[in-house]
Amino acid sequence: MSSTALLSKNYNNNQYIHGYTADEQDRLIRQSNIIAPYLYKNIDFSHCHHIIEVGCGVGAQIQQLLNRWPHLKITGVDISREQINRASELLKPYIDAGQVSLHVSHGGEIPFPDESFDGALICFVLEHADRPLAVLKELKRVMISGSRLYCTEAFNSGLYVYPTCLGLQTYWEIFNRQQKYLNGDPDVGAKLCNLALQAGFSDSIQEYIPISLDSRIKDEYKRSELITWFLECLLSAAPSLINHKKVTPYLIEAMTDELNMIQSRQDSIFLYPFQQMQAIK
Repeated sequence: MSSTALLSKNYNNNQYIHGYTADEQDRLIRQSNIIAPYLYKNIDFSHCHHIIEVGCGVGAQIQQLLNRWPHLKITGVDISREQINRASELLKPYIDAGQVSLHVSHGGEIPFPDESFDGALICFVLEHADRPLAVLKELKRVMISGSRLYCTEAFNSGLYVYPTCLGLQTYWEIFNRQQKYLNGDPDVGAKLCNLALQAGFSDSIQEYIPISLDSRIKDEYKRSELITWFLECLLSAAPSLINHKKVTPYLIEAMTDELNMIQSRQDSIFLYPFQQMQAIK
């Protein structure tokens, strides 16, 4: 799943699979609230002073970070001027107070000196990057020795849904092929430790973070929240996929009906895994 893409400098903003519309920016903010309990369970910046988020997008994760560690100073960088403009609106009180600074930049050239930050966060960015190793190497450069990187990414091959949903399967395969066509990697989460070690980080630890729904979750609101979150993520790519004649409105309708069925059936199973890595410079 995506916040926004921090990509290499030859990557066209229009190729970001989720797009940069106002509706998509709103979705990213909603998503951050839904997945935060999963995402931040094992993240700890309590001993840090000034951290960096690479690919900060609309600022949704910076808001989550400040909710948990209000003492932090945070620098956010992102390739998209549209996303930085929205983040500037969302985080205006913190920016005015000098606690947050935002910069337009790509992952290959972070505009700060060596050893500028004592912590770092990446959240659903490397899946969109055509050179994820270059991003990690550059991030390591601006981190101080002994500081910790937390990186959370997608592992789309791990999706499991019961009962079988043929429309969803078809759309999901097309979605992932399109992300690869755009030089992204929908399964980069499985590769995080390898990438971190290649970039020169040490003590890397990787954890599996499942977002799941089964018979244990009986609360209708919770079931609706999880399925709506996932469906909105898929639908954010639909206009581009339709425009490129990759999918049809009929397939989108079938997929939506199937996910609504998964939401309402108590014997259904929905499992989507994140991969989260911690590594030390």
